Amino acid sequence: MPKKWSGDGAFQLPAKQVEPYRLWFEFLKLAHVDPEIDVDYEHYKEWGPIWEMPFNEWWGSGRWRELFAADLGVRVVQHGEIVETDANSIVVRIPLKKEPRETLKDVSQLLEEHCAGGAPAIPASGKFALSEGYERAFLKYLDRANMMLRLYRIWLDHADGDKRGRISGTALDFYRWAKGRDDWIRERGYRYTRPMFPAAVRFYAEEIMAGKDTSQSRNRRQFMRYLQKARNLATNAASGVFPGKY
Repeated sequence: MPKKWSGDGAFQLPAKQVEPYRLWFEFLKLAHVDPEIDVDYEHYKEWGPIWEMPFNEWWGSGRWRELFAADLGVRVVQHGEIVETDANSIVVRIPLKKEPRETLKDVSQLLEEHCAGGAPAIPASGKFALSEGYERAFLKYLDRANMMLRLYRIWLDHADGDKRGRISGTALDFYRWAKGRDDWIRERGYRYTRPMFPAAVRFYAEEIMAGKDTSQSRNRRQFMRYLQKARNLATNAASGVFPGKY
């Protein structure tokens, strides 16, 4: 699936790409295994059994249409179907016995009267919408959100360690993964996206490996801010809001 794939023509994702919704899915799944976060399972019952499903399988089932997408398709309304109307669409009845040219003229006039083609009266979305303002910040820094997602996943994997050991272990594991991934891509000349590897995270891990006292390290403080933001995103997702304020 192309990175900027935005829908199938009849249904369109408001964010114009899949990645923000994948991050929502992944942060929610991590919140599910974080013992310090309470997930609103009732809110997500329409998402189905996501807890053991990989994203591609879940997304490929077509749930995205009913959960996230705006219905922009032209189709025949079935007999007895209840059609929801909103400020971005109108429902019309088209007689089949009338001359098609005359019908098209009538439809064109209706569209003009309802200012079709202009900016949407309200942002079109499905039942589950990204939080207000997501396009001004979150959408521009998806690489950072991905970095924080991996950081948080590693941190959860270190749940058995004490606080200090858990933090340093998370930093070292992320360092090994990011450096290894980046070296692999560069050495082979692949065109894959290189992992985001913030300088503060790199330097903090290198301080640990050098045996330095990191208790007052600015790099450690920045590392902790990234980790806290990741946990905030998971907490927001658990409550039914994403990305929200983090």
